[in-house]
Amino acid sequence: MGCAPHTRGSLATLTLALLVLLGLVSFAAADRPGASASKPVGRLVQPRGHDGCVHRKGINRCATGRFVTSPEDVAVSPDGRFVYLASYGNHAIAIFARNRRTGTLTQLAGRRGCIHHRPADPRPGVCARARALGGPAALTLSPGGQNLYVAAAGSDALSVFTRNRRTGALQQLPGAAGCFSQRPGGGCTLVRALNEPTSIAVSPNGRRVYVAGRRFPSAISIFARATDGSLTQGAGPAGCVSHAGGSDCAVARGLASPEEVTVTPDSRHVLVAGMRSNAVVVLRAGPDGLSQADGAAGCIARGGGPEGCGVGKALSGPVDLTVAPDGRFVYVASSIGDAVAILRRDRATGVLTQDLSRRGCISQSGGGGLCMRGRGLDEVWSVAVSPDGRNLYAVSSKVNMLSAMSRNQTTGRLSQLPGRFGCFIRAGGFGCPEGRGLTVAVAVTVSPDGRNVYVASEDTYLGSLAVFRRFVR
Repeated sequence: MGCAPHTRGSLATLTLALLVLLGLVSFAAADRPGASASKPVGRLVQPRGHDGCVHRKGINRCATGRFVTSPEDVAVSPDGRFVYLASYGNHAIAIFARNRRTGTLTQLAGRRGCIHHRPADPRPGVCARARALGGPAALTLSPGGQNLYVAAAGSDALSVFTRNRRTGALQQLPGAAGCFSQRPGGGCTLVRALNEPTSIAVSPNGRRVYVAGRRFPSAISIFARATDGSLTQGAGPAGCVSHAGGSDCAVARGLASPEEVTVTPDSRHVLVAGMRSNAVVVLRAGPDGLSQADGAAGCIARGGGPEGCGVGKALSGPVDLTVAPDGRFVYVASSIGDAVAILRRDRATGVLTQDLSRRGCISQSGGGGLCMRGRGLDEVWSVAVSPDGRNLYAVSSKVNMLSAMSRNQTTGRLSQLPGRFGCFIRAGGFGCPEGRGLTVAVAVTVSPDGRNVYVASEDTYLGSLAVFRRFVR
């Protein structure tokens, strides 16, 4: 999400011919005897035919989906029964029923199958309607699945929905409670520091919602969440924290152009990927908002950076991060560094540190010996750890790849699964099997039961929702 949505699609198109040519050679090499190892834990298989992906026109042997143009994010309900897709190009959320045994998806029928930005709906009645849903870039569900929250970059807004946990259908909260925007009008509550939101997180205890707005003042908006899912932004510094201190927010270092926000499993700390600061920020959640510790305890940056952060590496252009289930390690997708940085977290203080040997990161080329070597990490854009903590999955928006890694739960170290098990790529190649629906892959998530991996790919014409089955035996 570091670039304007869809600017990455041209890169994938320009390199396709080269990928196909090189892929013929490497794919043949991967099929030589001895080229693959025994089947590892966390390996993925993409179902054949329509079960393997969803596309707006059903091309590439995918199922046909309604209002699924340029997907930006994907979320699975806590009970695993439904999947929600943020369709940037349609200003819509597409809704699918999920088969919990196979992971395959079926879009809900009629108006229940999608919810659409009201002012631009060309076909009334096809979808349910919503306000402030222009260009949805990120979505997340509350811990119990009662609510869906959507960050709409095109509307500078946060939209709030209740969710029918039996049917999966969405309904926007009425009136001003249904949306919050930095722009006046539209019937939304006017709030601060919500300029082009790109990420949203609900604390595991369900008490707060945090939204990253990457444009000035580069801020995290803070909302208190009531038991019915409704939100309230606090006044002054209690309602936001920003890089420049604008909009009457508290001030934090390392927060320039926040691309991703997440909350630790204990709900005590909020972590932010500051793309232009080349940093990961640690903010402590308190009754009066978010606060940052002084010095290296408050952030870690490439080479320490100019803002007094701790020294880290492979942190150029961080755009996504995920926390291990036990809260002891944080993994950062560094789009410019072509790497995944591995950070150790002190669960008592929240402080992040990094092993500065090769074990502290895995990168596309090994970083000149500074990182472990991986595949499919060229402009890595999203990362996700499996619920059992045994694997990490990453997607590359530049070369249309999904990478699979094993994870040492004691040391946090990552290693790519061997041979053909370690990656998928559009059209096949580089020793990886074909992965359909991976053109400009920007978001990856693992289902709560650990049985599936889902990838959202934002290309305007070929963007899809890809489905993979995950095996642990």
